[in-house]
Amino acid sequence: MKKDTLQGTKGMTEKANQDGKTFYFPVPAGTPYSIIAEAVNKFDVELADKEVTIPEVSDSPTMPKSWVIKGEKDQLIKAREHIIKKMEEMLEKFK
Repeated sequence: MKKDTLQGTKGMTEKANQDGKTFYFPVPAGTPYSIIAEAVNKFDVELADKEVTIPEVSDSPTMPKSWVIKGEKDQLIKAREHIIKKMEEMLEKFK
């Protein structure tokens, strides 16, 4: 499977599958589940876990996993922007 970082969509990766392409965006650590759930439901993307490749543990039989949202590129971009906006709004409350 070939993975490429997408130009202009920082942090997103793509994976070819039988139906075309599936795109992934890693969910930043500490993102409240309520914001993730809102984005998943609003933009018709899916929450999944994906193995993380870390050189120090590459020989481990169990690789660590991280949450990602996956789906069509345009919907994933909207979901990513929504998550960022909601996180910024949440952080404004602490100023």
